[in-house]
Amino acid sequence: MSAARLGVPRAWVRPTFLAALLLLLCAPAAAQTGAESAACENARSTAAMRECEIARLKRADAGMNAAYRALGAKLDPAGQAKLRAAQEAWLKFRAAEADYQADAARDGTLAPLIAASVQADLTESRRKDLEKAAREIK
Repeated sequence: MSAARLGVPRAWVRPTFLAALLLLLCAPAAAQTGAESAACENARSTAAMRECEIARLKRADAGMNAAYRALGAKLDPAGQAKLRAAQEAWLKFRAAEADYQADAARDGTLAPLIAASVQADLTESRRKDLEKAAREIK
């Protein structure tokens, strides 16, 4: 349902979305170290928040890559080729989706922050999917 149908003025939609995103980004990620968590929890500048999201993305990428390797080790060569093709397509999707969502702040300082956050979220989800697939293989 559109914002107009809900009686929300169109001018409020983007600022409300960005404010909600900032609140989510300020919450510490569970896998952060104590010092990193404290720094990210207290991050007030867009640059500092972006660095925290980039660090979260790096951790998510490492976890996803480990899950990818574990799953690949359980597959035969044909299955590995299909997994590789699926992962390559997924990586393109992740980049396109992050670019699309960051467009909400086009040309603004929040755009890279949004892109990093979206990529980290999607990567964490992909890791879980790969781990689940590995567990389901007998």
